[in-house]
Amino acid sequence: MKQKITIEANIWCDKCRSKAMKIAVVEDGVKSVAFKEARSDQIEIIGDDVDAAGLTRLLRKKLGYANLLSLEEITEKKTSQDAQNTNSYSPIRGRRCCHHHEMELHIYDPPSGGCTIM
Repeated sequence: MKQKITIEANIWCDKCRSKAMKIAVVEDGVKSVAFKEARSDQIEIIGDDVDAAGLTRLLRKKLGYANLLSLEEITEKKTSQDAQNTNSYSPIRGRRCCHHHEMELHIYDPPSGGCTIM
């Protein structure tokens, strides 16, 4: 059974992108892996009898976040009108940080002039 899997993952840099691609390509039955848009965090995987839940679990383990969005059986080619309808607009979210990047947090606490107990 040929199927198309869409997974949303924590992909914000080239390192995460290549890591996700390597993980998805080595799974059994995977024929093609592509990102929905140029800088998208959604991966489209096409293959025969691919374990979608297992692949999502593996991406979650390696990238920190992954969510299975859709699993479709591919039976026939879509018409051009159907293809245009599936390209939906997704709002731009705030930038998330990858787990391998460090974040610095600076806190300024002004000195107090009196007793801190009362």
